[in-house]
Amino acid sequence: MKLLYDRNMAHGKTLFARLGDASPCDGRVLTKADLGDTELLFVRSTCKLNADLLAGTKVRFVGSGVAGTDHIDFEALRRLGITVATAPGCNAESVADWFVSALLTLGARGRTTWAGKTLGVVGVGHVGKIVARFAEEALGMRILRCDPPRKEREYAASDFVELDTLLPLSDVITFHTPLTREGPDKTVGLFSGPRVRLTKPGAVLFNLARGPVCDNALLATMAETGLLSEVVVDCWEGEPDYSPELAAMAAIASPHIAGHAYEGRADGTYAVYQAACDFLGVPAGRRPAYPAAPVPRLTLDCAGLSDEAVLHAATSACCDTLAEDARFRAAFSPLSEGRRAAFDSLRKTVLHRRLFTATTVVPVGATAEQIRKLKALGFRIGRKSAKD
Repeated sequence: MKLLYDRNMAHGKTLFARLGDASPCDGRVLTKADLGDTELLFVRSTCKLNADLLAGTKVRFVGSGVAGTDHIDFEALRRLGITVATAPGCNAESVADWFVSALLTLGARGRTTWAGKTLGVVGVGHVGKIVARFAEEALGMRILRCDPPRKEREYAASDFVELDTLLPLSDVITFHTPLTREGPDKTVGLFSGPRVRLTKPGAVLFNLARGPVCDNALLATMAETGLLSEVVVDCWEGEPDYSPELAAMAAIASPHIAGHAYEGRADGTYAVYQAACDFLGVPAGRRPAYPAAPVPRLTLDCAGLSDEAVLHAATSACCDTLAEDARFRAAFSPLSEGRRAAFDSLRKTVLHRRLFTATTVVPVGATAEQIRKLKALGFRIGRKSAKD
């Protein structure tokens, strides 16, 4: 049995070779001709899974090892009789780690404290829930939650607000919605048009969802004029191309890698591998081990530091958003073709990182509250040893 898997899928070679004759491919440029006798196909979000690619092929199972699904035409694949598996929530904690690290970096750079400020979380699914928890428990922020579909399903919850209510009250706004193009709760252009005038002047905005959720040209203008004090962009309209104007105005810019902590990518691969095993009726076998964390142990001198300074030191050591921002800007090309190539290259060579949970922090001289906040972000706490 022949299988194809995107070469950027962590553990792909190890896992999919257990199922048959597995070969790597580039999902972004995969064509029907490339499929040949392929029966099982494993990809990420760069591959458009639709009838144009799959009609008339031998493919009978597709696994997409990412959380998002806007690249999948489910109805078309259903008509073709193709089973589809995805990996919801696989990279949720990775995105939340990225958000906290970037926000603390902005705070340290601008000498801003986030305690007591209001965070508006738009989209309270797998990612948004963790972001809200981190911000509330570790940063001491007040949380406003906006998620109309979830509010409808969880009607007893009283803490959901409308977007038009959230915008004027939020010091920081972060988007974690799926990309939907139709229906009453469509998210394409969610932050666009007249409603953006409701935004609190000088607010900080994060787009860690999908590029078209926010009008990119409008974000650039709002950042340039100071209507938004800072913009952090990981997801772009037109990926792998992107707006040079928005990139220039963004405080932190990256090539859609917030979810690329190793656990997020590996867990996504394993989820669709397990689904394929179920489809074939074979045992899944052991999950491959994660590689060592780049920062397995971190000793911090916390004496005299504020809580946020301690958290910033820990998070930036494990999730260096400024380093990825620097790589992104260094690879800039004035030509669209050059930007597209650089974007994909950066995603393939993303700096290796693990979740905060993979690092043990030794907080020398820390207060009990600082230790509590480090634990709230998932860090393990260790004691000083002779090696520290």
